[in-house]
Amino acid sequence: MGADKRFEFLLNQYLKNEIDLTHQDELFQLIENQSNTDFLSEQIQDDLLESDEPDAVVLPPHVAEEIIRKIVKSEPEINGLISKPKKNTILLHKVAIAAAVIGVIFSVSVYLSSTKQDANKFSAIIPKNIEYKSNTTNEVQILVLCDGTKVYLNPGSILHYNRQFNGDSREVYLDGEAFFRVKKNPNKPFLVYYNNIITKVLGTSFRLTKNKSNGQLIVEVKTGKVQVSENAKMLASETTITPIILTPNQKVTYDKSFRRFDATIVGHPVQVLVNEESLVPESHPLFFDQQKLNHVFGQLEKFYQIEISVENSATYTCVFTGDISNLDLFSALKIICIATNAEYEVNGTKILIKGKGCN
Repeated sequence: MGADKRFEFLLNQYLKNEIDLTHQDELFQLIENQSNTDFLSEQIQDDLLESDEPDAVVLPPHVAEEIIRKIVKSEPEINGLISKPKKNTILLHKVAIAAAVIGVIFSVSVYLSSTKQDANKFSAIIPKNIEYKSNTTNEVQILVLCDGTKVYLNPGSILHYNRQFNGDSREVYLDGEAFFRVKKNPNKPFLVYYNNIITKVLGTSFRLTKNKSNGQLIVEVKTGKVQVSENAKMLASETTITPIILTPNQKVTYDKSFRRFDATIVGHPVQVLVNEESLVPESHPLFFDQQKLNHVFGQLEKFYQIEISVENSATYTCVFTGDISNLDLFSALKIICIATNAEYEVNGTKILIKGKGCN
């Protein structure tokens, strides 16, 4: 019997709970040697994620291989915690690896199944006979809608839209990821339907992305203000959670499992655009010469539109000298805090400065 056939036989015996200890030991020896990860990837796709539907979502081979690699790699670390491992203990470790492998595979299969169901629901709510743009290239493509709104469509993404926005609102449907620069029109709000959420704006720029590992939806605002709410048509319940308002340099993550919005500051806050037609923020000089921190923080709040508060009001008496014009916000805060013996932390959409203050 060839190596692949042998591995297939042992794996099937294990999955059917018909394997004895000797053969189980042999199976995990093959897994530990990482000689059958390609085959195991195929098994994950063909057997463990088997579906009657011809277009069922399957686990990519490289993902399966990475799962196995990480799990197998962790086993020596577990062994290292025990000074005198006995055969039974080692066997338990190997059983733990197997349980982890099957457990992760099961979790991924449930996630993929849920993702497919959501995709089907979302497709069902897209109006029929409307235009769509599919980016099949490896570069971001720019789409200009009839109202002047610009959509920077990521590779592999699709935008469904009307050629003309008739009615009281401008509605588009995004499958994938994109950055929007919405033309301002207070009388006709712009709505982006994005899986389980709806982003409503009057005129602003923002990005919609999806966390590939857990399916969480992310909205990041660059300029203006947006409202993010649940898409009732994607829910089993008719009740939606309270919408959330975002302003520049803020982002929200939507977790569909817990039906929760978590708002915080974007990873790289930039100075807010003065000219919203520009892609590059206008850099304001941030040079300070023996300026008290109440003034320094006031300038940062003005240009980044992020609230900065202090835990101890005596912190405002500290003075700072330096040029932080060309630094990102968090680097600038780090330098200020080092110079004034303080530290900062991000609390939701705000920044808190901690320190004893200065005499």
